[in-house]
Amino acid sequence: MHLKPIVREALLAAFQSPDHALRRTRAGFRGATDRAFTRRAINWLEESRLADFDHRDFPSVVTLNARGIAHAQQLTAPVSQAGAA
Repeated sequence: MHLKPIVREALLAAFQSPDHALRRTRAGFRGATDRAFTRRAINWLEESRLADFDHRDFPSVVTLNARGIAHAQQLTAPVSQAGAA
């Protein structure tokens, strides 16, 4: 699946969070990283069916679903394998 670079970054940021979620803050949606993502980027993540909102109209948390976790694992797998060589 081809993702826009910002959506890919949001996916990986959520994947790195302990609960695989990004929470809404003043600056945007944030996870374990310092990077904040706009609602537009988070909408693209949800429209790609990789994450689910806690509330559709006014989300405060977006959580990766099984498909999102699997896609993030695919994206990080080559990096992990290359590091082992």
